[in-house]
Amino acid sequence: MPITPLPQTRPLLPFKPADSALWLASRSVMLIALYYAVGLWGYAFTPDPYGIPLVWPSTGVGLAFIYLYGYRLLPALGIATALIMWQFAGDDVPLSESIGVVVATMAGVGLGAWALRRFGFSPRFESLRDVLLLLLVGALAASGLAATAGAWAMAVSVEELSFSDTWWLCWVADLMGLLLVTPALIAWLAAGGRHFDSGLPMIVLLAASLLGVSALVYSGALETGLAMPLSYAVFPLVMLAALRCPIQITTALMLIVGAIALSGTGWGLGPFAEAGLEQSLLSLNAQLALLVLTGLVLAALRNEREAAEARGRRHLDDLARAGRLSTLGELSASLAHELNQPLCALTSYASASRRLLERERLDDLRDALVQLDSNAHRAAETIRRMRAFASSAAPREVAIAPRDLITPVLDLLHPELKRWRVNIDIDVAGSLPRVVVAPVQIEQVLVNLLRNAMEAIEPRLDGTIRISARDLGTALEITVTDDGPGIPQERFATLFDPFATWKSGGMGLGLSISRSLVEAHGGQLTATNLKDGGARFRFTLPLEVPHARS
Repeated sequence: MPITPLPQTRPLLPFKPADSALWLASRSVMLIALYYAVGLWGYAFTPDPYGIPLVWPSTGVGLAFIYLYGYRLLPALGIATALIMWQFAGDDVPLSESIGVVVATMAGVGLGAWALRRFGFSPRFESLRDVLLLLLVGALAASGLAATAGAWAMAVSVEELSFSDTWWLCWVADLMGLLLVTPALIAWLAAGGRHFDSGLPMIVLLAASLLGVSALVYSGALETGLAMPLSYAVFPLVMLAALRCPIQITTALMLIVGAIALSGTGWGLGPFAEAGLEQSLLSLNAQLALLVLTGLVLAALRNEREAAEARGRRHLDDLARAGRLSTLGELSASLAHELNQPLCALTSYASASRRLLERERLDDLRDALVQLDSNAHRAAETIRRMRAFASSAAPREVAIAPRDLITPVLDLLHPELKRWRVNIDIDVAGSLPRVVVAPVQIEQVLVNLLRNAMEAIEPRLDGTIRISARDLGTALEITVTDDGPGIPQERFATLFDPFATWKSGGMGLGLSISRSLVEAHGGQLTATNLKDGGARFRFTLPLEVPHARS
């Protein structure tokens, strides 16, 4: 059964066909130079006389470039691998085995890049699945094939070496280098040169802390008994970076910490150096592997949580719009009446204007045209309010005065208020501070609360609804009070639950949506009964500039 690949959340880096030759040449040079440079660094950690490095980041460089820029860079990868073989193996490894190492490296990296693309790996590490996929691809494909070829070549050229022992060392070195280098390269190259302005002080503080701790631990200035536990101090710092910084920053910090730790240990400094280079680097590799996986897993879980919150907000927006459309449907009779009056007036004044023009009564015609214009604007304003309330555009938060938030709601509900003979008592001072909200969402909350209040006092004639607002210092509180019979006590437990309603024909979503919208703004919506009868709903909204109320 064929496997359908998951869609990639971000396309690979684009390039213009007209510039493809220059583009390919520049990327090839970048790959060869970086592959060779980190290869030189990796060979610095070679404790045995046979030239088997304990850290090999070059394969990770190849995987990042081939995944991001495509298989056309495979020849450049082959050249870079051949240069490394020529530089360090020379005549010690037969030509056939050297060619085998080059081909196996290209095959492993190409297979790894294909698997990452095939299964929808995201360079932003948007889910835990991306971390596991990179780990599996690196272990089984890229590092696996490269380690197999390298171990075979060493075993063939050196009689004292067994394939199994050599393969294990090569595989650990490849995988450790890949875990350090590949996430950082993929994250930064896929970012397309974007800058990160937000959280700069946090980034600088974390970078300085990690550099300071790593430099102190691997400087050789501390005794092993103190340096060893202090080496774990980088874990909480990397965890904080994963939770608060972009993935590019997190992976870069982990790469820097790993480079300092490996270089210091390779020079015989730090807490891991006393056991001998081979044992110490293997122990350090284990610690760094846990560090990298911790950072990547936390970053992925953070991205999953943010994605879930974004989906929740989109779902709430869709549900809220459905609620607004439902409300407009319920108001259709009143709105139709509200539109019918100016439209009838338009017809009448248009006919009168035609007759006055035929009789050349220009003074009377002027008055008729003024009335015609007034009623046209009245109808247009009614339609504008309806369209704004039913808008499907993404809600945008703005700073707005409380009065400007409440007035459009009263205009929209004016026909219903008049039809039900409801009195409105407004106690909203013009001097109240502005709030930062998505106006259409808070207007929906007010519409829901006011319509519930109207329905509560419907059996009465000339009932009263009171709208008030007050400054709490850190938030604005808006209250909607009616003089109806109040809320039955048994309803309070499920009052804000979805589909909980006691109204005939009601869906039970109005209060649930209202509470979700208020909480999405960082506020709270509560309900209480008054001693003398009636219900009171209160909700809070964030102020534009919070202040201490005197």
